Amino acid sequence: MTKTEFFAHYVRMNRKSYLLAIVFIFLVNWLQVEIPRYIQLAIDLIEDASVTGHAQLKNYVGIVVAMSIAMVVVRILSRIYALNPGRITEAALKNTLLQKLNRLPSSFHQQFASGRLISIINNDLNGIRLLFGVGFLQFFNALLALSLTPLYMWRISPELTLYSVIPISIAFVIFRIGFTRMKTLHLEHMSRLQNLSAQMMNYLSGIDLIKSQNMSPWVKAEIEKLNQQLLRCRMRIMRIQVYFMPVLDYANDLMKIIILGLGGYMLMAQELTLGEITAFLTYSVLLAMPLMQLGRIATIYQRGIVGIQSAQTILNAEMPELDEIKLSQPEVEQLTGKTISVRNLSFQYDADEENVLSNVSFDIPKGKKVGVLGGIGAGKTTLVNCLNHHLEVPAGSIFIGDRDITSFSRSDLRRYIKTVTQDPYLFSATVEDNIRFGSQSEVAKAQVDEVLELSQLVGDVSRFEHGDQTLVGEKGIMLSGGQKQRLSIARALLEPAELIIMDNVLSAVDYETERKILENLFDHLGDKSVLVVSHRVNALEYMDEIVVLNNGEVIARGDHQTLLKTCDYYLETWQLQQNETEAAAC
Repeated sequence: MTKTEFFAHYVRMNRKSYLLAIVFIFLVNWLQVEIPRYIQLAIDLIEDASVTGHAQLKNYVGIVVAMSIAMVVVRILSRIYALNPGRITEAALKNTLLQKLNRLPSSFHQQFASGRLISIINNDLNGIRLLFGVGFLQFFNALLALSLTPLYMWRISPELTLYSVIPISIAFVIFRIGFTRMKTLHLEHMSRLQNLSAQMMNYLSGIDLIKSQNMSPWVKAEIEKLNQQLLRCRMRIMRIQVYFMPVLDYANDLMKIIILGLGGYMLMAQELTLGEITAFLTYSVLLAMPLMQLGRIATIYQRGIVGIQSAQTILNAEMPELDEIKLSQPEVEQLTGKTISVRNLSFQYDADEENVLSNVSFDIPKGKKVGVLGGIGAGKTTLVNCLNHHLEVPAGSIFIGDRDITSFSRSDLRRYIKTVTQDPYLFSATVEDNIRFGSQSEVAKAQVDEVLELSQLVGDVSRFEHGDQTLVGEKGIMLSGGQKQRLSIARALLEPAELIIMDNVLSAVDYETERKILENLFDHLGDKSVLVVSHRVNALEYMDEIVVLNNGEVIARGDHQTLLKTCDYYLETWQLQQNETEAAAC
């Protein structure tokens, strides 16, 4: 989407409101220039002592009052219809960007930090809102005022009008220089603001590490460095706004001096009447507002253009063609209940690095409970992200039935595979709202209570002051690590998929709670498949099959008892963890 297409789309969306706004803005400006004309006629009748003159004077005064009241009403309507499109455009654009971000592949999100994307939506879109709202209003106000007002001034005195234009023309040349420089600085300002937001997100994500390693002074210095760069850029913008943009105001003041000097001379020479001089001065005052607005219009325009460029970063990001194609209902039904197969899966993050996974193969039949055991760096999380197609998986590696997962969209794949991560994201909402998040249909309260029971969270929730209506805070800050994990499990169980992947989600709970959760989970899911990924053997004892990963390779497969006899790595891990459990109990 080009800038022209962007403008055309959102102008069309608000076309009725904009058309009404233009009509009302025109009426406001017409009333503004008509009122001084009647004031001129009234002043010229002051010295007329006749009855007819007095009656005519009263008539002009009444017209001025009526037009002033009408102008107030029309101005309110013009603001309503001109400003509303800005908010409407902002809301529609935020929804569009969020939908696009949800559909873009992980390669896009790896390229753009979350902080930068947040800055685009929170900061850059403000410029677009102002452009389509205040910018539109002020542009047409200035356009019509600078068209109608000089015309009425010309009617009174062409000579005086020409002299008045001289300072304005000089000011526009200076204004143009500042306007050009402003565009470059606004681009730099938005870029630095995005960088600061991205760094803040990174540091906040690692706040525990920063505290434990006493890195606060270094982080403060880095943030201060970015903050000072942003400040210097902002100060350069302010200098232009202070020295260049007000030049039109100065020109307007100079124009008034010219009108008073030359107009006074013409009054004494009886070339103009007192009413005409008064009207002419009133018109010069009417010119002051649009001339002052030009500086703000320029700033709003630059901010809006920069905001559009930032939004285009997301809007114009290429979507994989396959993700645009949806499976038909018969195809969806055909895949239901099929075995998920991994065949010689190898994966590397960069072309020049070694494989993180090498020739990994196993099956997850319908209703089977499969476990994956491995230490840190074994490739467990990479395997999970390949199964749910979060990473770009090589074709011919993972299948649902006989269908390669790379042959249909990620959104269709996630009908079948639901992943619960070890670091769940919770929203600043209630416990119940977080459980219901992502549900495609209406869910009864009884179902929410059921999954709370299954995830062993009902006891904790009952102790909360407001029960399941308790706010958990941003990212679940009010909950412990174990409570967050169990809440994410409850969310996954509310509408289970064909395969539920649990990626080390029980690492923050004790062994007994872990055992109860898994037992409840298996009973509840019935014929649904489960893949439990863990570095703890106790979490996998009840699996139908366990896949042992080490250095990205499958070194053994089998149930718990078989692996104790056939796999030394598995046996050593089990014994070590048993000793740790006994030591902790003592």
